[in-house]
Amino acid sequence: MRIATFNLENLFTRPNAMSNSAGAVGQQALDDHAELNAIVARSVYSDSDKARLLELDQRYRFSAPIAPDGALIVLQKIRGQLYTREGGALRISAEGRGVWTGWFELTRMDVGWNATANTGRVVHETNADILICVEVENRPTLERFNEQVLGAQFGRPFEHVMVIDGNDRRGIDVGVMSRYPIVGVRSHVDDRSDDGARIFSRDCPEYGIRLPNGELLIVIPNHFKSKRGGNDEKAQALRLAQARRAIEIGTAATAVTRHVIIGGDLNDTPDSDALAPLWANGFTDVQDHRDYPTDRPGTFDTGTAANKIDYLIMSPALRGTLQTTGIERRGSFHPRTWEPFDTVKSKADEASDHHLVWADFRI
Repeated sequence: MRIATFNLENLFTRPNAMSNSAGAVGQQALDDHAELNAIVARSVYSDSDKARLLELDQRYRFSAPIAPDGALIVLQKIRGQLYTREGGALRISAEGRGVWTGWFELTRMDVGWNATANTGRVVHETNADILICVEVENRPTLERFNEQVLGAQFGRPFEHVMVIDGNDRRGIDVGVMSRYPIVGVRSHVDDRSDDGARIFSRDCPEYGIRLPNGELLIVIPNHFKSKRGGNDEKAQALRLAQARRAIEIGTAATAVTRHVIIGGDLNDTPDSDALAPLWANGFTDVQDHRDYPTDRPGTFDTGTAANKIDYLIMSPALRGTLQTTGIERRGSFHPRTWEPFDTVKSKADEASDHHLVWADFRI
């Protein structure tokens, strides 16, 4: 049985602010998008809230009747008014969340077909039985990819596909595709820290998968807080909290079955303080296996050790069944470092700037 994890970097659409060309402006838009939605969710808008909304309107012009060319953030209004114009001057007329319905969205771009097809090629060439999927828009999109790319283009779709929408408003979720039945689903989207904040940036779902021999495997996908836009103490503390909770969930799952795997893009290196809790209770990453590449252990960009951020972390009993492991990099365009697929001719064609990590088990 082969299990893999792959950051798909969205399949058909992606926020313009997250494009490679957006740079610091894109990161600013991601931060402002989060702030805007946090402000308008408040039951009462203070004077400072209103002033900030007007300030950000100067940057993004979301009050314009037609969104400006190249807009990164737009306002979706369903009922009531957030703002009005009086004598040509814009003012925030809503006093709080209860008097209008709407939200701010990131504008999106289509992912090129070559990149989507090469994502399918990476998945097809690896031929995993269970694939942990990171950065997928939603379940209908993953189903569309499964049917129209893996099925129609490569002739082997997965029988079972599941995604639970998580906490990320940008449409970045984690899910699973499996050749074996998914018999149980449990979300941790509302798990909170002591201060009441949600712990997981997306979710930390548990998927129970019934294996051909009748045993249960629990798969726990995750996508920890990114370093994009900075790696300050707050970001590190959030990844640490996520690691602590993920290992609690994984350890508790071993009371149900001995076969448990935590996988995904954890956005930090194995020696980081933030990920240290994950190496408790006998859980280990496939990097510990003798077959794991040592020259380039990383799973992102050029594969250096500093870019080891994608994981398959096994319970002790599952580790005992591990046969071999490896990394599929050919969907990523670095021709001076390794030979990519012949269909990956440029950065625009690459499946992802992450690499797929796979492991074979005898269960």
